Amino acid sequence: MKNDIFVLDIQIIIYRAILLLKLLLFFILFLISVFSQDTSYSLAFKKNRPVERHPFFYRPDLSYQILQQFRLIQQANSGDPIAQHELGLRLLFGDGIAADTPSAVNWIRRAASQNLNAAQYNYGLMLLNGIGVEWNPFEAFKYFKNASIRNFAPAQYIVGILYTDNLIVPRDWRQAYYWINRSKSNGYSVEEDILNLLDARLPESFKDSLMKNKISYSNENFKPSNEKESHQEYSSQSLDESIGLSFIDFDIDEKKKSITEDEIVRDLLMINLIKDSSTISIKSANDFINNFGLENLLSLANFDIPEVLTFLGYLHKQGKFLPKDDLKATEYFILAIRYDSHRAPFFLLDLIQNKSFIQSLKSELNNNNTAKFVWYGLARFGFIDEIILKDAYELLNESAKNQHINSINELALNYYVGNYLKKDIEKAVELWRYAENLGSKEATIRILLTKIFDESQKIDKNIINSMLNFEENGSILAQVALGFCYEKGRGTIANKSLAVKYYRKAAQRGNLFAFERLKNLYDSIRPNLSEFRIK
Repeated sequence: MKNDIFVLDIQIIIYRAILLLKLLLFFILFLISVFSQDTSYSLAFKKNRPVERHPFFYRPDLSYQILQQFRLIQQANSGDPIAQHELGLRLLFGDGIAADTPSAVNWIRRAASQNLNAAQYNYGLMLLNGIGVEWNPFEAFKYFKNASIRNFAPAQYIVGILYTDNLIVPRDWRQAYYWINRSKSNGYSVEEDILNLLDARLPESFKDSLMKNKISYSNENFKPSNEKESHQEYSSQSLDESIGLSFIDFDIDEKKKSITEDEIVRDLLMINLIKDSSTISIKSANDFINNFGLENLLSLANFDIPEVLTFLGYLHKQGKFLPKDDLKATEYFILAIRYDSHRAPFFLLDLIQNKSFIQSLKSELNNNNTAKFVWYGLARFGFIDEIILKDAYELLNESAKNQHINSINELALNYYVGNYLKKDIEKAVELWRYAENLGSKEATIRILLTKIFDESQKIDKNIINSMLNFEENGSILAQVALGFCYEKGRGTIANKSLAVKYYRKAAQRGNLFAFERLKNLYDSIRPNLSEFRIK
């Protein structure tokens, strides 16, 4: 009985508690209803809203950033190389702190002097590119080499590349292969094409010894460093394009039988015609045309872009996207060769080995301006000896009179340099203006070049800006012109590092003039040390 009464009491208490809660909830809802009509008590701004609490690593406020930077500066001043490097990077990129390149250089240099791999690598990039310091590729090489010996993969890759171009140190294919292979083994992303190009230049005995670890160019007295550094993404972010991540080599591989489609597509991607990240997925001509557009590609045919000219020739030769037309293909290949293409000669040789093509070409000489230009080009560049140069130039002159743009530009160039024809710069400019009126961008660039290379003439920033725009579109002549302007201070302030940047971009595409100017710049500051002596 007592238990029943106790249970009943408990039930009554619970019932009353529930009733009380209901009355309280009703009262709260009533108040909300009343106050919500009064803008002075808007729920959006009620005074008793809960305090927002977020972890500092999601939304750090200014005071936290200042405290973090203060501690980082304290650590850097105490001599901590990782803190020095981190502070330098933040100052360089303005990451949470005002950008200050001179201070950035100072901190990164201090970290590099303590053998921090990433700091040595980044300071080497600054020296190689003249970022905040005077351009000095030889000093840069020392830092890259030191980081390479200590097993820092990005530096190993650059050291390997620098052993190929014969500018800082003597060309050494073995060391190039060794360091790039080491870089790949240490996790650095290396394109197979680069190793394949090097592989073809080395004996099997060397590669076999390397695989068995019988060859080493490292100083084994150095203990590899395994330090972990923050913000490693800065390593690639600070890699300026003027470094040139492909080596310069003018030796044509005569053993090579053919050029593949992916090679010429990769050449197009290297000159950055497509500016976004979609280039990662582009492997074929179809991919490139679908991303860039056929009309956009054809609009560049009147520029001096050897990669585009070679590609257009290839499309005509294969009958892909463009009508199959061996004559038009040959014209494009000759134009590409004029701009030092190292791919076009292979395609051209393949075409002219076909006797029916030569016979067809001869049959069209009387009535086809393109055929006249092609016949001249084949003779001019030594592909055929069935015609003497005098007759070849006569064909060129006839075609130019018939408003064939490529013939006009070529005839003007011969007058400009005095090649076979008597040198006449005024006549050359007159012809280029004629071609320019017919729509040739190449002619426009060449007219500007005559002003740039004539040091008796003053040039203004408008010419520099025009060349920068042409360079953006892939013009190899604009790259050479910009290199000359920055080297000589023509229309701008002299800047060796920028001169090197543009000369190197042109040299990597095959331009011999750019390479010679580039070599002169290196020789002008070359240390008198055996390590840097180029034969």
